[in-house]
Amino acid sequence: MKSQCKLALSAGLASLVIPMSADAEVIVAGWDTFTAEPESSSPATILDADTAATMSGGGTGGGWNDWNGGVQGASSDGTFGNLSNSVGSASTFVGTGSNQNTNLSLNRSVKPGFLTFSLVNNSGVDRDFLGFYFDGAHRFAQSAPNWDLTFSGAISGSAASGTLGNADMMDLTAAQRDWGIDLTGLTDSTWEAGSTATFTLTFSGGPATNLTGGGHETIVDNIAITASEVPEPGSLALLGLGGLLIARRRR
Repeated sequence: MKSQCKLALSAGLASLVIPMSADAEVIVAGWDTFTAEPESSSPATILDADTAATMSGGGTGGGWNDWNGGVQGASSDGTFGNLSNSVGSASTFVGTGSNQNTNLSLNRSVKPGFLTFSLVNNSGVDRDFLGFYFDGAHRFAQSAPNWDLTFSGAISGSAASGTLGNADMMDLTAAQRDWGIDLTGLTDSTWEAGSTATFTLTFSGGPATNLTGGGHETIVDNIAITASEVPEPGSLALLGLGGLLIARRRR
């Protein structure tokens, strides 16, 4: 009778634990305004309480800036890439002119350029990366149109790549400027507790040029990295108790 009770209790706990999925998507770090000098070192504007995050960037012969205001490229659709509004919204602040902290801009004379994002999991539990999102466009023929996303540190897998639409970002439809990369199919998308994961977004291509004038920029805005949410402490405790009882039943 006691064995039957233990088994029933274990099964009951298991049925309670299984639906408590940790796969709900949350933004762990997001950038939609850029206020630092250099702008590519701006702190995250959205940051999960269990995450530490930094962004850095550079290019051949220079770095990124926030040259253009809302009339020349800042995305104002209120989303991070094609990320659903149910997960998180970006700022719709688009500025009124140059240097309004609204987007990152890579001049044609600086390409290729890169942005690197390093995220530390301080939650105390393993999590799963789910997506990388950004808005992007390239302006005129000499800007860098091609992007590649690579992974290192806690995660690994084949690079993702694509080609940006050619226009001011405000002139493109959401489908043309909003990008989302599914991270669940990587070789290793697990973000272990205490580990650092690094994402590098590189922009390249377009005709070779030594010109330094403005107007031929690659524009990036509304960057977000998502992962599974941290399980509630009660769910973790219940999961541990269920596993203990099942182990005792097996013995």
